[in-house]
Amino acid sequence: MSFDPIEAKRNARYTREELTEFFKGNGTVAQRLRKENPAKYQELHAEAEKMNILGPSLIKAPAPNTPYKPPTRSYSADELVARGQFTESYCRELFASGDSKAAKALFEADPERYQDAKDASISFGILPPRSTPRPAPAPVSAPEFTMRISDELAAESNLPVGTVVNSQQLEQLCQQKVDRARKVQADADAKIAQDRATELATLTARQQADQAQRDQQQRDLDRLAELIAPKPIETPEPPQLATARLVAQEKAKAVEVPIGA
Repeated sequence: MSFDPIEAKRNARYTREELTEFFKGNGTVAQRLRKENPAKYQELHAEAEKMNILGPSLIKAPAPNTPYKPPTRSYSADELVARGQFTESYCRELFASGDSKAAKALFEADPERYQDAKDASISFGILPPRSTPRPAPAPVSAPEFTMRISDELAAESNLPVGTVVNSQQLEQLCQQKVDRARKVQADADAKIAQDRATELATLTARQQADQAQRDQQQRDLDRLAELIAPKPIETPEPPQLATARLVAQEKAKAVEVPIGA
């Protein structure tokens, strides 16, 4: 929307004459309004600044008169835990009584509880804040796993009933049990295989003997049939025919030699 000075003048809440009269006329009215209604005074002053009747105010509105409240201290989660474990009187007995025996005994018996008491004393203001971070607690090793093995496993492993072992020993005993079971199964399988082979060899030999016996029986039957059957009578070849046949055979083998050669 383009600027329209006439329209802007119509929409203004206060005229230039009103503001000039208010601020440059009787100053008592302006001072009274500033005291009794500072917000309204600031509004009129801002409008007068826009119209260049006044320059920017160098005096700011006074802060509201609120009653003083002491600062509220906040506590971290660690401080709340420390204060819940130790009283202020106990902390003073440890670190502000002039006798360090109790603090030394606590440090030697439980170093972590000693550090907790020190944190509580810092929170109570008995000791100054730490210049260095709190020492890290000593690593605590997890308790070793142990168990009482079953009576069955103890008997198989040649151990007394009620034997207690750790994780590594338990794994070793179970591995030995698995190895024993596998050996028993392997031996059983080998015996079954050997028995099968022996039985097969026995059956094979028996079958071969039976077959040989059957073959011999068949040969005997064949010979018996041959002996029982009448032998055909062969008619001998006439001597002249046999002689002629032999002559022909000899001639076929020999090489003819001319007479007188």
